[in-house]
Amino acid sequence: MCLGHYRNGQNDSFFHKAFFVEQKNNCRGEWKNMKRFTAVMMTAALTAGILSGCGFGSEKKELSLDSKHKPLPDYVLNASPIVQETYMLAAQYPEVVSSVPCYCGCNEQDGHESNLDCFIDQMGPDNEVLEWDAMSIS
Repeated sequence: MCLGHYRNGQNDSFFHKAFFVEQKNNCRGEWKNMKRFTAVMMTAALTAGILSGCGFGSEKKELSLDSKHKPLPDYVLNASPIVQETYMLAAQYPEVVSSVPCYCGCNEQDGHESNLDCFIDQMGPDNEVLEWDAMSIS
């Protein structure tokens, strides 16, 4: 353990100077070892964080539309995969999408109250999609 080092000429005995100089040299070695240990631990923690954050070992879940919903219309099926996924997510999680306000200005035209209204025109009592809305395609 590093006990300290000789300071400002206090106690000028040869033994005292030699002891604290030796201790100071030992401290340098301890600091090097401590720095190496800290670097290794930080690298291990960072690697573990990156691997867990990247979903290491997990598969991407394939989205599909529940059979209770009306099938996706052609204008969605002909759009990009991200648009198709967004429509399916709106059908699967209507309570989440309905909590997001609509900023497209369609409130005055179509009476939209939330972002859900931009994807789904009509929903049944069991949250099944009865009619899709084309607003989110444009």
